[in-house]
Amino acid sequence: FQVVNMLANKQGSEMVDAIMKVIGVKHKRNGERITQSQYVRVNLVDFEHPFFSRVWHGVHILDGTSPLLKESAKKKIRENGGSWPSEWFKPKVIHDKLDFEDLVVTVAGISNISAVTVHSYKRYKKGDVLIGFNFAPLVFQNKSTGMLEVDLSLAHDVREQRGGGGEDLRQSRLQRHQSIRIKKSSVH
Repeated sequence: FQVVNMLANKQGSEMVDAIMKVIGVKHKRNGERITQSQYVRVNLVDFEHPFFSRVWHGVHILDGTSPLLKESAKKKIRENGGSWPSEWFKPKVIHDKLDFEDLVVTVAGISNISAVTVHSYKRYKKGDVLIGFNFAPLVFQNKSTGMLEVDLSLAHDVREQRGGGGEDLRQSRLQRHQSIRIKKSSVH
């Protein structure tokens, strides 16, 4: 997940003691009918940020304990010494191993300007997950001031990960995600 402080280029706009949380929403079905919703906590590598000023990437590792994977996938990963089997490194196969309907991401902290609690919320669908892509770099050094700044126009841009293997975004999925812009870059 990528969280961007939309006030990043203004002095004093940091968020103090920020916390990012992610909840996975799973549905149990009986045929086509949803019979139960289950909410699971998704552990992030770094869920706290003492002084969030620019861009924050929330990282969850899809391993043998991840609540976002099907039980059969978690079992296979554990049997494979904690690693994904090499034949799984295809976007369609990875999507098939995922077991959630929605992801709810919340961020909260204290505004460095007003000392008021601030928060944000975003709900993602499973179809929003892009396999084989990274977020485009947003932070740059302003040559005239020497200060680090965030190019907010790139907040929704992605680029294919090193080595390729990203899913084809020109298919119908792209029509549902018009805010995503793909950047071709030889530098990763």
